[in-house]
Formats: sequence, structure tokens, C-alpha cells
Amino acid sequence: MKSHETSRLAAVLTDLRDRGYRCPDSIDDAEPVVATGGDHPTNGPDAPLSVDRVREVTPLTIASRLADAAHAGRAPVLVVDEWGLEDARAVLGDPFLLRGRADGRRQFYSIPDRIALTDGRYACVRTDAEPQWREDSSTAATSIGDGRAGTSIEDGRDRTGTDEPRLLLEADDTVQAVLAADALTCPGPEPDAFPYRYGRGADKRIHVFDRDREVGRYAGIAAMTANAYRPVSLPLLPEHHVRTGGRLARSVTLALATDDGVAYERP
Repeated sequence: MKSHETSRLAAVLTDLRDRGYRCPDSIDDAEPVVATGGDHPTNGPDAPLSVDRVREVTPLTIASRLADAAHAGRAPVLVVDEWGLEDARAVLGDPFLLRGRADGRRQFYSIPDRIALTDGRYACVRTDAEPQWREDSSTAATSIGDGRAGTSIEDGRDRTGTDEPRLLLEADDTVQAVLAADALTCPGPEPDAFPYRYGRGADKRIHVFDRDREVGRYAGIAAMTANAYRPVSLPLLPEHHVRTGGRLARSVTLALATDDGVAYERP
């Protein structure tokens, strides 16, 4: 007997076959199923579909699934549960793959990955609030490109400015750090880019440093965070994840299998 989890994907595949698509059965729904040759359920692009079961609806998971599908030249179809539908709509709606937009500047989701510095330690800030990333310049890239020069996938306008905008990390209404987006790639920012940094010492404890000296040591990350030293998470920059096939990524369709059949929607 197939699990309830697998049956959701199976129901979508059955519905797509009824729409003329050719697609194999899913073995364990861990990998996307490629469907070809049918009528797109939401009048999307004439391209093979990448039908993907998404259990954990997070910005990073969705961006990764879109990137994989678009890079392979496929239009993504994400099969979600009813309790994940609103979260998926929030991530995929306007503004696409962004936490928000204010005064023309993008506001970014944070992802679980921490920012590694060139000295082998990790970035942190001291604040009681959750740090948030936003873009410094409204003339920076506004959205995912389609892999060709000059087109904005989000609103159809020509892209302006730079694909590597300056990023601001803010907390408690204060700018904690400013750096270029390309500084987030290996080998990472220099230690003085952030007010604090931390690392695990030979004594197995977490040591926290400011720009000049050690300012504390803790049994673990939870104890460090309890004293308001917060690790800094990487921002999710859409163009760093979806590097090719942006038009396909933007054509994503959500599929929800219910007792009454399969419902599709374009966020």
C-alpha cells in the first residue's frame, strides 16, 4: 500500500496523464517526476514539467526546487499539502522569492546556513531582535533574470544597476553590517565586516569576539544566543539560487490533491 504522502503525488500524476502527459510512476517521491507532452494545467509554458512533492515549505526548499527544474529546462509543479499552501503562496507571490519590498529595495528571507568568515569563525551580532537582510540600493537587480542579458523576470522591465547589490543587516533599527552580495561566496567576508564573530575552541566551548578581543565564552550556541549574541544567517538572494531559466522558475504551478480531485494555481 502506498503511503498517504506518496498518494498525493500519485494523484497529481494521474491527473496529468488525463491531461495528455506521459510520466512514470513515482518510486518514493524523493525525486521529481518529469512529465512531457500534455496540456499545461494553468496554461504555462510549453516545456516538460518537473513534478515535485514538497513536504517542508520553506523559502530555501522552494528556491532550490525551482532552480533545479529551471536549470533542467522544465516548468516546476510543486505538490503541497493544504497546511503548506499559504506559506508557498507567500514565498512565490509578489514579490517573488522575497520577504518583502520597501521603497524599491528588496527584503530577503534568511536561510539556516551561517556566514563563515575568512578566519574560520562565524559572523554574529548582539541584539534582542531577529536580524533582517535588505538591499541598500533601489537601482540594484530587482529580480531573477532569465539567463539572458537584460530582462527582469518579475515585472518585465529592463534590469538596471548591478547584479551584486550592497546588503544591509539590520536589527533594533540599527545597521549591524554592510557588505557586497559577492562577499557571501567563498571564501566569505573578512572578520571585521561584522561587529562580532564566534567559533568553537579547543575547550569545546563557544568563544565570542568583537573586533579587538574575546568578549565571552559559552557552553553552546543556545547559551550564546541567550546572552543576545545571535549567529548571522545567510540571506536568500534569488539570483544566487536561480541562475538560469528564470522564466521557467517564475512559471511555477502549485498542485493540491484533495478528496475532490487536484487543484492547480499559479501564485
